[in-house]
Parts: sequence; C-alpha cells; structure tokens
Amino acid sequence: MKKLTNENILKNQVNTIEQFKVLEYLKKNLDIYEFKVYLFNKTTIKVIDKNYESGYFQFDGKTKNIIFKESIKKEKEI
Repeated sequence: MKKLTNENILKNQVNTIEQFKVLEYLKKNLDIYEFKVYLFNKTTIKVIDKNYESGYFQFDGKTKNIIFKESIKKEKEI
C-alpha cells in the first residue's frame, strides 16, 4: 500500500484512472484531509479515520459507481 500525502491528494497523484475516480469521489464527499489515505490496489483506496477505523472505497467498472466496503477480501495490494 502507498500512503498519499496531502500534496498527492491535492494534485490527484494516483496510479490509475479508477483510483482517480475514487479520490475525486472522496474529495467531494468527505473532509479527506482528516483521514489517512492509501492506494490499496488498482481500483481501491483505503481510508483510516482518527479512531483507526478503516474502510475501502472501490470503483466498480460495471456500474461506474463507487462502492464502500468495511472490509475487503485479501487481494493483491500495491
């Protein structure tokens, strides 16, 4: 997993189009700078809040929507 800095977030510096779409969604719907943000895999971004609770936001290629998951099966991480 790669941790994104505030500068990475501000400049939308991610590795894939899917991650870009998820980051764009997060920036519109959350105070993203209050979270630790990680690139989890090519379609998923992991966020951790101040209480160390984590969640996964994933781009669904079929529906073109962002899906939230509280946990995720062990997949190949970056």
